[in-house]
Amino acid sequence: MQNWDIALEELNRLKEIIDSKSFSSPLNQVQSRIWLMHWSLFIFFNHDNGRTQILDLFNQDKEEVDELCRTLEEKEDSSCTASDQFSCITI
Repeated sequence: MQNWDIALEELNRLKEIIDSKSFSSPLNQVQSRIWLMHWSLFIFFNHDNGRTQILDLFNQDKEEVDELCRTLEEKEDSSCTASDQFSCITI
């Protein structure tokens, strides 16, 4: 439908749900936020004020992204297969 105002409202609603939901681990919440950031790109690049709002979202979640990167680095093991490493972040 390309109604970017409604899409942005729904995106913000989804962000609020992720922020308020109780996850089984902090890592799961970080993953959800990172997926939200990924999905938001299409909306932000098409919305009139999207470029400003994308910076706000990414700056808010910078700490979570840093935490995920640290976790991945800690779990990284040269003897692990790619699927083993993926399971480290999906648990």
